Amino acid sequence: MASFRWRGLTGGAADVRVGREAHREVQREVRREVRRELQREELREWVRGSVRSGGVLVVEGEPGAGRTRFVREALAEAAALGVTARYGAAEALATGLPMRAVLDCVHPGNGSGERAAVIALLREAEAAERPGGALLAAMDLLVATVEGRCARGPLLLVLDDLQWADPQSLLVWRRLGRAARAGRLPLLLAAARRPLPRRPEVERLCAEPGTRVLRLGPLSPAEAAEQLRELLGAEPGPRLREAAERAGGNPRLLRDLAGQWAGAVRISAGVAEPRAGRGDLPPPPASVTRGLDYLSRAACACLRHAALLGPRFTARELALVQARPVRELLGELEEPLLAGLLEDTGEQLRFRHPALRQALYLDTPASVRAALHQDAARAFAAAGLDPARTAEQLLAGGVPDAWAVGWLAESAKELLPVAPDAAAELLERALERGPREDPRARDALEENLADAALLLRRPESVDLLDALRARARDPDRRAALAFKLVSALMIQGDMERCLAVTERALEESFPSVSYRLRLEACRVLALADLGRPRQAWELAGPVVAQAAALDDPLCGAEAQHAMAFALFHLRRGRESLRHIAEGIGYARRSAEADDMRLLLLANQAEGHMSFDEPEVVAAALAEARELAARTRSTGRLVVTETRLAEFRYRLGDWDGALAGVARADGLPVSDGWLPVVVRGLRALVLGHRDERERAGEELAALPEGAFASAAARRYAAHVLLARALLAERDGRPELARDALLPALAAGPEEATVHDRPWVLSELVRLALECGDTATARAAVAACARAAAELAEYPGPGLALLRCRGLFAQDPELLARAVARAGRGGWPLVLGHTLEDLAVARAWHGDLAGARESLTRAVAAYEELGARWDVARADARLRSLGVRRGSRSARRRASSGWEALTPAELKVAELVAQGRSNPQIARALFLSPRTVQTHVSHILAKLQVRTRAGVAAQAAQAGVRP
Repeated sequence: MASFRWRGLTGGAADVRVGREAHREVQREVRREVRRELQREELREWVRGSVRSGGVLVVEGEPGAGRTRFVREALAEAAALGVTARYGAAEALATGLPMRAVLDCVHPGNGSGERAAVIALLREAEAAERPGGALLAAMDLLVATVEGRCARGPLLLVLDDLQWADPQSLLVWRRLGRAARAGRLPLLLAAARRPLPRRPEVERLCAEPGTRVLRLGPLSPAEAAEQLRELLGAEPGPRLREAAERAGGNPRLLRDLAGQWAGAVRISAGVAEPRAGRGDLPPPPASVTRGLDYLSRAACACLRHAALLGPRFTARELALVQARPVRELLGELEEPLLAGLLEDTGEQLRFRHPALRQALYLDTPASVRAALHQDAARAFAAAGLDPARTAEQLLAGGVPDAWAVGWLAESAKELLPVAPDAAAELLERALERGPREDPRARDALEENLADAALLLRRPESVDLLDALRARARDPDRRAALAFKLVSALMIQGDMERCLAVTERALEESFPSVSYRLRLEACRVLALADLGRPRQAWELAGPVVAQAAALDDPLCGAEAQHAMAFALFHLRRGRESLRHIAEGIGYARRSAEADDMRLLLLANQAEGHMSFDEPEVVAAALAEARELAARTRSTGRLVVTETRLAEFRYRLGDWDGALAGVARADGLPVSDGWLPVVVRGLRALVLGHRDERERAGEELAALPEGAFASAAARRYAAHVLLARALLAERDGRPELARDALLPALAAGPEEATVHDRPWVLSELVRLALECGDTATARAAVAACARAAAELAEYPGPGLALLRCRGLFAQDPELLARAVARAGRGGWPLVLGHTLEDLAVARAWHGDLAGARESLTRAVAAYEELGARWDVARADARLRSLGVRRGSRSARRRASSGWEALTPAELKVAELVAQGRSNPQIARALFLSPRTVQTHVSHILAKLQVRTRAGVAAQAAQAGVRP
């Protein structure tokens, strides 16, 4: 058995990298980004360097990795250099003549006299009792033929599928390889092989000293996107690129999937995307599993059982399913591990190609799958595994039986925090089939279902909890159910009923001091949200004091949250943030307060975002994301992901923003505001990028009654701005103006709408474009009132400067807006204010100043990829006689340090300092994928292959590390 390190069974060792090892890790990151192109260059260098002195190369890769295409590139490079090249391939289970593989390589045709002579010797060997002499003579003749050709000039021999070559061919290849490595012949030998089957003679041949080995790994995301672009004739969009990850970077599998998806993909504006969501793409073709015939029957059966366990599994789980000890699986798992079908991640094994796992899963009949899932659930429960894993198997196993219902009743409390969506579905199935004869057992199941619905923020939690509380008799249980009911009502935005339930509950007598304090904190929240913040603040003081005296972390965190909420509604933002920080301090003391800590961290991030303080925002969101993932808090994770998406949108990392809302959209929660945030942000980014059709689809996909709740209306700004953008792009400025008119509405609710002042500034611009000065004047006045109410925050004041500058076409006011926007660090806002300043300067005859402002605005837009904003800015200024040109904007070079965009310059400077991609992502508040894209572009523009090359060019450009 071949030796390999299997951390999934032995346990991972500490991984501490310093000095040279850290440098090697940096180098590996670069190679992962452009791995195939670097390997192609390595192949070309090998051909060029071996032409005179010879060399031996082995190209390794899994089936479908592109080995044959790769070695054919060596043939093309050799032909370009005038090298004679020959190609042959060994065949699986080949019978007949020995030495056939190398014979076909040296003499690919059938009419050669030399080939006939070798065949005659091989036939003689077949007939002889002692074939050794004839075989040696045939081998000598083949070697002599190669030497004779090398005497006339360099020769390249390519042997594909080396793993199937017969033993005699391997002996000839070894003799030729020794001659090539010794430099006696201008002979280049290139062989391609897959990892399996593992034959000792092939392993020894490939390990001979002086043999160069190129291992073809999976395609990088950029390379996979390039292959999709070639297959589809269009740029793959984000959802299709995400779906392409199912291929695990395998070129052949990706090609098969693209063919299977052809009818489900639509091309619009040069971008290919699935017609529906990713889950609606057709499954992989059945032919995928037929390509596993090189595995043993035992290894294939092992893979099929593993496919039932999901994309990731442990060796112990697989052993439990197969009712065998782990040690008996080692041999069967070795094959798929060596073949690259499975990957050891340290704690688990995972399928490297999700599409293969799906094909294996679907290849098992549905009834058999259901029975196997039920057996797996019993085995997992008996072994005491994570209840979430048992629940996954029960869900896949269909209708729960009596054992499953009993397990669920016993394990629900443990299951709910880690897998509320699975718990909810299983509880619903269990309640459908019983136990109707046992009211107490049914009440327990219903309460667990209500808890699950509450965690998932579903509206049905309200009715379930209300009914349970009506039946409850114990005072403390009634108080606990009242608190849950109030929480459910808050999530649904029904604050009137929330206040009524809270006050009725507080009128009752119950022993629990902590529940009384928590209900009083809920009353503060309800009063503040209902427009009575002064009363809420007065009640919050005693609650904070009592919670401090009680020294209960959860009560302390909730009391501080209530005080912070009241202060926020009193427009005392800094004081509110101080209490939020104190609440987080309380919550960190107890795991019981993790949910409140997540809520406070999200509020902390939102508050500091309003103060233009990105460092604090990034830290709060990072802590929240880690905590939500660790505690599997689905409801809070969706809030964190949307906050992070909004943050990245403002910073200009639009790909990161889209990835964030995609993650939020994929979580099993039912918040009414979520579609508004997800669709609105997507539509706005796509609109700025001038992908009108896709942006329109996002807006059209908003559900009916999307703005029914106050929470949804609070997040309406992106939807309003996207509607206005698309209308303006279609040449209908009046319709664009009308799309923003809801921002003029006055009232307590409108005052809390996110980004309302900025929406009002856009309304001023569009109203003036339509000649509607009355609406523009009303928007300026509304923005002035909002800025006065929110004087503590910089954003409303900036929006007011813009409003007044636009209305008066005042360059001085707009220049102040530009300066303030620059300090805020939000690039789109800076671009808009620069564009407005350019227009005002043109109106006042300052064409040179207008040209300079326009150039800066367009640079900001181009950095974002905001194609529509570039077109709009050019059109607005063109009508005033201002154009960008060679005198107004230096054309960026196509290569070298000067070719880097401002964002790429920031990344390149950090690369030159030796920082890794994750470190750069944290420093610049970007997503890792965005940083990876920047690094790839930097390497290409600087025409270097390593991060050390970037550092060298930075030094030449005078950039200090």
